[in-house]
Amino acid sequence: GCPGQVRPFWLKPFWHKPCRPKRPGRTRKGCPGQVRTAAPSVAADSGMEPDELEALSAAVEKLRQNPKLLHHPDLGFLRDYAKAVWGVELDEQGKPVPQVPLEIELSDDDEPPPRPKEPEPAAAEAFDIADSDEEDPERVPEDSGPFPPLPPARRPGAPIEEPSEEAAVACHAAKQAASEAAEDGDDALALQQYTVAIMTGAASALLFVRRAELLLKQRRPNAAVRDCSAALEVNMDCGKAYRVRGMAHRRIGRWQAAHQDISLGQKLDYEDSAVELQKLVAEKATRAAERRAAIARDAPGRKRHKG
Repeated sequence: GCPGQVRPFWLKPFWHKPCRPKRPGRTRKGCPGQVRTAAPSVAADSGMEPDELEALSAAVEKLRQNPKLLHHPDLGFLRDYAKAVWGVELDEQGKPVPQVPLEIELSDDDEPPPRPKEPEPAAAEAFDIADSDEEDPERVPEDSGPFPPLPPARRPGAPIEEPSEEAAVACHAAKQAASEAAEDGDDALALQQYTVAIMTGAASALLFVRRAELLLKQRRPNAAVRDCSAALEVNMDCGKAYRVRGMAHRRIGRWQAAHQDISLGQKLDYEDSAVELQKLVAEKATRAAERRAAIARDAPGRKRHKG
């Protein structure tokens, strides 16, 4: 307010009047030559001078009257301070911007998340079944569950932990019992024991594949596909898991998926007994692709004819 004094733009209405003494011996606060008196107790407690408190109060009042001033470039320091101290951002009305609440796990049990629900067969896979005009005596109807249980999925990015000694012992005992039951022809007991071994959390990828082979034998191809996919989560280079999953796809007419899985399984772990099956699914996949292409070419003509 004094001649030559520079004030911020938002304080101009409060300081534009010239400084004039109110009465002899006194001058207006903030002017050169001012005779200072004892500061109020609030200023002493805050560590700020009385004129600083007055200026701050005036600035806050002006911001309260016009909150949009908070977004002026000169007040970026004030927005940064509010975010650093209170962790909030201010909108054009000077109000905190709502923050997305964080979900914090408060339980003491460090359990992995449940395995996501298995997706339904894709439309493309269903099209592979529908476009086949050839008889296939080995094709079986798709199973819809319920499927044998699987252990909880590992958290993405979490390190692979070694199973405890107790879990490894229990897994080995159940696996032995399943093998003996399978040799005796008791598939139901074998499936039960394979499930016990898998649920210990110490199962290898091949153990999942063994249960998948048993499920495929029981004409449950979708359950077998699910187990092979779980095996690949344990070991993505398990060639047998790809091969058995391709065999399951083949049993329900998913020729393209069967061709991809069996071909990759043969690259990772070649097996002579799968050579003929690989040739079969390759031919079927080629024919299915040709039929889809023919249908796609004829589709515009059919639409024009209908129109």
